[in-house]
Amino acid sequence: MAMILTPALCRAARGFLDWTQTDLADRSGVSRSTIRDYEGNRHSLHRSTEAQLRLAFETGGIVFFRIEGHEVGICTKALAAEGAALSHTESCEILSVSDDRGQINPPKAGR
Repeated sequence: MAMILTPALCRAARGFLDWTQTDLADRSGVSRSTIRDYEGNRHSLHRSTEAQLRLAFETGGIVFFRIEGHEVGICTKALAAEGAALSHTESCEILSVSDDRGQINPPKAGR
């Protein structure tokens, strides 16, 4: 199974939760230097490290989802529970995995 958490999506999820790299390190048990290097595209993650980071994000209220198998996005658990992820995209971030740089679509007004 392919990894879901890209460096750009890691930064986006932290931003969505208003977490610093230190906050994520404290919540995940992953060192801040590993998070910094990963987000800076300096190295990849082991699957177990990705799992730790994803668990921290999910515990913090983030849901990861795929759109047509080509994109990965994040929403808050409240939106996902309401089934509103696709109709409330102003409260979601969508990352295109086809973009080599992993840029995130800018948030829409009202977020």
